[in-house]
Amino acid sequence: MTVFLFRGLFRDKSRFLFPFSVVSIGVGLVVALVGFMEGVFMGMIDMTAKIDTGHLRLVNKPYYNEEYLHPLDRALAAQKETKSWLIKNSTPDIEWAPRIRWGAIIDVPDANGNTKSQTPVVGMALDIKSPSSSEIRRLRLEESLEDGHLPQGINEMLMGYQLAQNLDVSLGQSVTLIGQSFDGGLVTDNYRVTGFLKFGVTAMDKKMVLVDLMDAQNTFYMDDTVTDWLGYFPPSFSFGHYLKIKKTINSNLNTWKKNPPKDWAKDDIPITLSILDQQNMRSMVETFMMIKSWVIGIFTFLMILVLWNAGVLSGIHRYGEMGLRLAFGESHGKLMYTLAIEGLFIGVIGSIIGCILGGTFAWYLQEIGLNMGDTFAKSGLMINDIVRARVTIGGFIQGIVPGIFASVAGTLVASLAIFKRSEANLFRELEAG
Repeated sequence: MTVFLFRGLFRDKSRFLFPFSVVSIGVGLVVALVGFMEGVFMGMIDMTAKIDTGHLRLVNKPYYNEEYLHPLDRALAAQKETKSWLIKNSTPDIEWAPRIRWGAIIDVPDANGNTKSQTPVVGMALDIKSPSSSEIRRLRLEESLEDGHLPQGINEMLMGYQLAQNLDVSLGQSVTLIGQSFDGGLVTDNYRVTGFLKFGVTAMDKKMVLVDLMDAQNTFYMDDTVTDWLGYFPPSFSFGHYLKIKKTINSNLNTWKKNPPKDWAKDDIPITLSILDQQNMRSMVETFMMIKSWVIGIFTFLMILVLWNAGVLSGIHRYGEMGLRLAFGESHGKLMYTLAIEGLFIGVIGSIIGCILGGTFAWYLQEIGLNMGDTFAKSGLMINDIVRARVTIGGFIQGIVPGIFASVAGTLVASLAIFKRSEANLFRELEAG
């Protein structure tokens, strides 16, 4: 009987082709749109974590409260001891990296040593001289080099390529950093520009410079001191795991504060933050999840609505068939059951084709990407200029489930019209036909 129904379904294009097309197109759009949305959003999350927040961040609370001022005097001392404590009191799957965030003025001299150009910059100090440095891999520094090479000697600097163009800086040129030291004094130090970086984030290309951690500690008198410890998990870990480890570390910090390192100041209060606690990320994640739910819900509703109308039109042409089946003793429940099986079959086949279509489009955007640098140029957001989708199993599930549900629900809603009609009326319509 089931084989007979499926053969009849394929042969009757009015019953199969239109519902199949609706499900295929709807599922394809959902898979492609969800993949694109997740690619853009998670790309922003990844970029923000790598550059700014980490998945977890250990920072001195007085520094965090005035972070926009880059108060180096509120940095956390005892770098080596802190690293050992973090490794001991966190899980093996997290990788910790020390950073120094600093702000200064870059002065570019002309041939006579007078100021040619000058601008404030945002600086980051990290380990970029070690051959095995994870920071080089994490920030893709070698791949991001537009020209030049990574720092190898003392006091060498990487500069955003747009910043270099604005300042008219050439490779190998010496520039002067003017900033504030750890103890509050004015410091000046000369650095040689060895490379121009294209971060792929317009806001960073225009104002970011990178130096090695040891050089920054010498320049700002921050021996064995850093402003941040950033922790990174593998990509497969969820936000919930971040919060769990954060809670454990903060609990252990309360014990450590009772017997802190001798180099800490009396008012040092180290705290652990997750990425959701910074840059307004929590509300952004909640907004993204709500928007994604609305998108899937709207597409599902529209598919049900269209398939309902298609089912009603198809049912009108099938009144005679339904009357005959009821006349032979088939119950209304059995009739609706077989119609639901037809809807399920159309939903499964349509969802498979839709996943292929939508997944292919999402895969293309994942591998090739879409250049939206002009759109984000003035946004200041940490979004890569090349926007990529993200093909995930979850994206396919979010397309398949609504597709099958819409097909079955649309068929069942349409079949209610037949359920309410008597066998005599349906059979009379068969005779009239």
